[in-house]
Amino acid sequence: MLHTSPESLRFTCRRIFIRGLKLSCRIGAYDNERTKPQTVLVDCDLWVRLSQSTSARDNLADVLNYDLAVDAIRKTASGEHIDLQETLVDRMTKTLAELPGVELVRVATAKPEAYADADAVGVESWRVPANRS
Repeated sequence: MLHTSPESLRFTCRRIFIRGLKLSCRIGAYDNERTKPQTVLVDCDLWVRLSQSTSARDNLADVLNYDLAVDAIRKTASGEHIDLQETLVDRMTKTLAELPGVELVRVATAKPEAYADADAVGVESWRVPANRS
């Protein structure tokens, strides 16, 4: 398996990030969580090869369009009910790792309404695309 870390990709990739994407998601393992959607906050980092994230022409067609990542996250969150944040994050990282030029993905989700006495409870996961592992 190749060792891929943010540090090892520092000079060959550009990090594209999404912070605080607020989604309504049908998520939760408890009965009271199954009755209505919950707010889920998503943070995402994509390390994309410079060849896929640089444009000499200043043209969107030459780079990974952020819309692809945001749309993939939204689509994953808007599907069927998911019991666990772990499952949601795994699905998101798998989908995002398939985007063109992606070398490494980090996704973190947070449920800000889960506990009254906590800002949020969340899960973070990292993934290297299957063709690199």
